[in-house]
Amino acid sequence: MPNVSAQSLARGRTDTIALVLVQPHRQVYIDEYIPRVLTGITEVTRKENFRILLEQTDDSAEVGSYRDLVYSRHAAGLIINFSITSPGDIENILEITRNGMHVVSLKDLHPDIHSVEVDKLQGVQTLIQHLIDLEHQRIACITYDHELRNPHVHERMEVFKTTLEQNNLRFDPALVRYGEFEPDTGYEAMMSILDRSPLPDAVYCMNDLMAFGAIRALQEKGLRIPEDIAVVGFDDVRLSAYSYPSLTTVHEPDEEHGRLAAEMLLALINGSEVPQKHVTLETSLIIRESCGAA
Repeated sequence: MPNVSAQSLARGRTDTIALVLVQPHRQVYIDEYIPRVLTGITEVTRKENFRILLEQTDDSAEVGSYRDLVYSRHAAGLIINFSITSPGDIENILEITRNGMHVVSLKDLHPDIHSVEVDKLQGVQTLIQHLIDLEHQRIACITYDHELRNPHVHERMEVFKTTLEQNNLRFDPALVRYGEFEPDTGYEAMMSILDRSPLPDAVYCMNDLMAFGAIRALQEKGLRIPEDIAVVGFDDVRLSAYSYPSLTTVHEPDEEHGRLAAEMLLALINGSEVPQKHVTLETSLIIRESCGAA
């Protein structure tokens, strides 16, 4: 087995890359997204004898952690994932790249910052259109980030509204509730929706875990899925195929996301040509029993 430390000294640089997560602590460890992305990253880095350092902070204002990685040269490059970004965050990253650090973002942040992202907005549009094509007209939404500080959540809500309007359906704010990534918050949000009349005929949950909670709430109320109310999620977590009924959702190519980001970063580190500065991956609709189509 190669001596990684000796190789690092010979190259004159560290053989560590950092995965920097600027997002809520609980989301990182509850959501399957990061473990799946990390699986893809690891597949690439192991072949090149690079190690991965994980750096996580809840607040993008706490930039010291990843700036230290840059200026101490503890990492040869960064893969970054921001839940919320501000102009100051973008400028910090641009400064880092201008000072010679290689950076790849898991979302498209700026024309001068390399990125690999997943087109989640197209996934939302496809999912809502699928419900409408099944003749669901009164569609509720369980989202998160009540203050809408997260631009990605805000953009998903705008796609939800626009898709309804393009099909001559009215967006009803009374059918929107907020959760926090976890099943119990989806359960509570669904219970709150069921307290109002008239009931929706479908509910779009912004992730699968909240959809599991919504399914439980509907079943406790004696409502049938999808005959009374259809339920759809987003992410295609492993358990979504095994819920009852099985969950219609949107699949994100998370492992490929991680692989391509790692390949791009290592190419930058090694001085190789990067064919595309920005890569966008597509989602796919996974139709199961909970929407009424299967």
